[in-house]
Amino acid sequence: MKKLVFNYNSPWSPMLCLSVLSCIATITMTMKMTYWSPEKFSWTHLILNIIIMVMIMMLWFRDCFRETISGVINDDKSCNIKLGMIFFLLSEAFFFFSFFWMFTSSVLAPDLSFWPPSNLKMPSFIGAPSLNTILLVTSSATVTLSHFEKNEQHSLSWLWLMFTLVLSFLFLMVQYMEYSSLPFNFTSGLGGSIFYLATGFHGIHVILGSMLLTGSLVMLLNQLYTNQSLLSYELGIWYWHFVDAIWLMLYTIFYCWGH
Repeated sequence: MKKLVFNYNSPWSPMLCLSVLSCIATITMTMKMTYWSPEKFSWTHLILNIIIMVMIMMLWFRDCFRETISGVINDDKSCNIKLGMIFFLLSEAFFFFSFFWMFTSSVLAPDLSFWPPSNLKMPSFIGAPSLNTILLVTSSATVTLSHFEKNEQHSLSWLWLMFTLVLSFLFLMVQYMEYSSLPFNFTSGLGGSIFYLATGFHGIHVILGSMLLTGSLVMLLNQLYTNQSLLSYELGIWYWHFVDAIWLMLYTIFYCWGH
């Protein structure tokens, strides 16, 4: 047991778990109330839960960046944190898998014997979804170039990372414009609920990934990273690649196959 390295006890992980649980419970109760009384539908409680969750994550990221700067993270702790990140990404993958399962189940075995329902017209993959795919794939390339430049000790690492953040902002803008033009909403049956939940949660993950990369950009601009202290930077890149992979699956299943 003495050979095991334990990190200090952080209050943010259990608080984040409770916040996520509250967020899921809020979504469930909102959907239940919407089913019986559509006129009472409101995003207020869900938005409040998301704000609390984002604040907790910002405080957790702050501590992670401080640890990176102080150099208290040795190789053993770094391995533990990377392993924890891998398990976190796996849990996130299963989270999105539940949406894919619900959607494919609705398509292959619909209750009304046909898909899509008459009140639901799934958006085509041509247009905004394809543009968003190009934006995210390009952002994945730019963040990889940023990492490469940092490993090579060049001075353009921050520039590629800034390009990545610009692309993420454009992605969110295009996603918002797509939401504004859709002929259905969150209450338009099972298909509409699944579509907005899956793409909406992906958008939240894009925002969180952008926050991580923004923190890394600030540290790059202030030259706070060294070749031995790139942990938060690398984990942010891992997370961004995961977000890109999830979008490719959303694009394939919801937009291409579902349409």
